[in-house]
Amino acid sequence: MKSRLLFDENVYSIEALKKASYRNIANYSVVIKKEGAQLECLFSFPVKTSDEKVLEYLDDFKREVLDQDLREIIKRETEGVRNLILSHAFSKTGLTGDE
Repeated sequence: MKSRLLFDENVYSIEALKKASYRNIANYSVVIKKEGAQLECLFSFPVKTSDEKVLEYLDDFKREVLDQDLREIIKRETEGVRNLILSHAFSKTGLTGDE
């Protein structure tokens, strides 16, 4: 069985789609295509997958895409703080050559 979902690339990143696809690789495969400002996800499910299960998987995929996209935003927004914490932690180890 095949299905498709479209995502606006101005809202979601292709990286979020790839990560969501990988997280669910045991249940289905996804081919991602770019068409204009749309990212198209083409799903292939095992033959015996019920229609109800397909709808459940598609809803799970949409939630996972949102989750992955938000993780990317948080990563970008906290990069400076994370780098500061790492710099401070490594400055105490003697690995920086300030001896």
